[in-house]
Amino acid sequence: MKTINIRTLFHCILICCLLSCGTTILTGCADGEHMDEYQVNNNDKEQPEDEPLSDEISKKLESIPGVSDVEIQLSQKDENVRGYYFYVTQLVDHSDPSKGTFGQRCFLSFKGNDSPVVLETEGYHMVDSLDNIFAGDLPVYLNANYLSIEHRYFGKSLPEPYEDLDFTYLYTDQAAADLHAIVTLMQKHLFPRKNKWVATGTSKGGITTTLYAYYSDMYGWDDIDLYVPFCAPFITGTKEACVNDIIGQYILTTCGNGYPKGSIEDEARQRLLAIPAAICINETLRDACLAKFHVNEPNYYTDIYESYQGEQLEKAATAGVISTFYQNLFDKFSAIQYSRWASYVPDPIKAIVPTATDEDIYNVVDFVFLDNKELEKRINKQTSASLRSVMSDQDLLKMRTEDPTMPYYVQAARELGSYTFNYSMVDGTWLTPQFAYEVGYMECVDSRFCGRYQGQWDGGKLMTDVRNWSLTVSSKPIIFIYSYNDPWTGAAISDSAADPSRKVWKVINLIGTHTPCFLDKSLCDEQASKTIKDAIYTVLGL
Repeated sequence: MKTINIRTLFHCILICCLLSCGTTILTGCADGEHMDEYQVNNNDKEQPEDEPLSDEISKKLESIPGVSDVEIQLSQKDENVRGYYFYVTQLVDHSDPSKGTFGQRCFLSFKGNDSPVVLETEGYHMVDSLDNIFAGDLPVYLNANYLSIEHRYFGKSLPEPYEDLDFTYLYTDQAAADLHAIVTLMQKHLFPRKNKWVATGTSKGGITTTLYAYYSDMYGWDDIDLYVPFCAPFITGTKEACVNDIIGQYILTTCGNGYPKGSIEDEARQRLLAIPAAICINETLRDACLAKFHVNEPNYYTDIYESYQGEQLEKAATAGVISTFYQNLFDKFSAIQYSRWASYVPDPIKAIVPTATDEDIYNVVDFVFLDNKELEKRINKQTSASLRSVMSDQDLLKMRTEDPTMPYYVQAARELGSYTFNYSMVDGTWLTPQFAYEVGYMECVDSRFCGRYQGQWDGGKLMTDVRNWSLTVSSKPIIFIYSYNDPWTGAAISDSAADPSRKVWKVINLIGTHTPCFLDKSLCDEQASKTIKDAIYTVLGL
């Protein structure tokens, strides 16, 4: 059986892993495991447990029909800050109540009864620590209440048992109905409809925001005053598969482009474009990359080794190196402002000339395999789970245990689509773009989930419908916000969708990354920030 190395797409996974470790430690202590050496033998009676924290907001939440397990969490950084975790009873299937219910997890940060409400439309699971929730700039800018809703099938919001891998009700219309049901409940019992309501999310959460607006328009829901998706990609794939190279093409044509000729950024971009061909045409550089590939990507290398022989094996392994280069490049552009790391891009020409030194070659090899986390450490001067290409239930369950974002891949394979890279830069070399694409495709969502979920791809219908809807929508004010160098912007809503007369905006942040920021001048350019603020004022009058 083949094994594939899974890379996570979004930064919240690292936070979740750290929190999970912390939770495990705390649970072990609470259960008294291995704590005998710390216990004192005495005849004192056990002290009663502390009463659960309670206040006016928690009591209001507890009084709402369908709300349960309200938990107050106090900030460890500021004793005056508190948040409320709770569950709302939700229909498993909104078209058939007989299918039963489940508890959907929510979080509330309360500002005031009359303050606006910012709804975070999560695309994944919810973090468990109040101090680690990153709400972005909107709640701050609006001085708003903040309500976050965990996406169905992620984290603790499970319509079906954890072990059930059919994901029967993991569809976008069901997720949108979840949001509508909870918002309706909150507007009836906690925050009246007269409060201004803003729905927002980032990346996949931004897709969730947009789909909420899309289905609200379809079904006539009047829940939200303004939708603000950040960095939301809409990948139509192809009729046959959930992937296409729209993101990969954007990396080649746009990311790092437009800087003054001769600038560090411009020079770095030319080097980035030259690296794949340099690896293909120079045997010494190629061999060094292959040696590093074998060490750094053992699962991916093994899969290639089992699939190709002879000269084809070397070509396939080289294609694997280039695919890894593009994946790391994707993550660098997404996570770190380009101007912060452009000077780290080595010159591939120095590595392939007859006078190349070991250091020249090492610099290129090192950069090819340098991920965004290590790059960030270097900038700051600080010093995977495997998966089979045709997965059994055991493989899938193992992946779900190790990767909390796993249900996303099912959504991508069904309705949301995913990306592949563009390998045109190797054209004319020893390695053809088509062959490189075939090897790179082995790691894409469609390839990895072609077993159980084969045939469930909608042919790109939903994403195409959403794109077409954005061109004509007139009843749902919406601000699409993207960052210029973020590869996901390659799948942004089209420029022609922007029409302030219809209260639809598309804003490009020239210096941003894959984050929901527009207040900090170092993270958002002045014009983009002004456009966002003006659009918010136009809709909300705040």
